[in-house]
Amino acid sequence: MIFPLFVAITLLEIYVLASVGDAIGGLSTVLLVIVTAFIGSFLLKQQGWSTMAKVQNAMANGQTPAFEMLEGVVILVSGVLLLTPGFITDSIGLLGLMPFSRRYFIHKILAKNAEKIFTKKSSVFIHTAPNKGKKPTKDSTIEGEFWED
Repeated sequence: MIFPLFVAITLLEIYVLASVGDAIGGLSTVLLVIVTAFIGSFLLKQQGWSTMAKVQNAMANGQTPAFEMLEGVVILVSGVLLLTPGFITDSIGLLGLMPFSRRYFIHKILAKNAEKIFTKKSSVFIHTAPNKGKKPTKDSTIEGEFWED
């Protein structure tokens, strides 16, 4: 699924770059791609630090920074898209760096995948420390983790 998407996006990017190059000239097209990369890197740095501050604030308040971590993933993917030369990937990357559209992307991804995430069977992991020759007693503590998938 991802390979045909990669090929299609690459061909579309080449077409758009050639079309823009015909319209405004080759040098102007290259400069425009470089300018969008600089703007994107500035926004990437700004939004990354902003998200890091939100994570630290949530942790200081005793909250789990789950949404902020998802924002970090979207920012990372947006940064990769901005590093890829082309106007389509730059546009999608810039959308991922804007807070309002980033929240929209995260809510759509969660809504689409919520059933897959929350309907799996329960899983249990139990780890017991070595007893060093001692027999386990009724009062022995068992460390473990439990999660429902």
